[in-house]
Amino acid sequence: MNETQDNGEQSKVTGFLKKLSKEKKAKTSEFIGAIIVNVIVLYVVNNLLSWHLGFILPSFQDVLWILNISIGMTILANIIFLIYHPGWFRSIMQIILNILGFMVCYYLYTIFPFIFSNAAYTIALKILLILGMAGVIIASIVEVFRLILRLLKHL
Repeated sequence: MNETQDNGEQSKVTGFLKKLSKEKKAKTSEFIGAIIVNVIVLYVVNNLLSWHLGFILPSFQDVLWILNISIGMTILANIIFLIYHPGWFRSIMQIILNILGFMVCYYLYTIFPFIFSNAAYTIALKILLILGMAGVIIASIVEVFRLILRLLKHL
């Protein structure tokens, strides 16, 4: 490998790291929109059992606690972001929210409070939950690297 190739590879890595650590301009409207959507989702999740939907089992009550914590923390994080939102802080909050998101997928998968007449729907939803857990793990790893790069940038 010659020096030109080394510089090209190093340039690609440097560009990727800069892109990864780049702080997106925070928009108040995004935080407000997220709060509104999550309040609606919180209402829906807490009323699903009373709506007597045929595919929701009573065991949904067993996952409601983690859903409420996850959605509540997302609302709280977005309220805080309205006031304070440096990139490093958003990264820390996103890692916490990712952990909660993983827990939601895990409990939905293990308790699986759903029943479908078609077994394919059950299999598809379980696969989606597994993919969701994998996706959250990957997103968390990326966010940890982003946090490290942002902190190093401020040193």
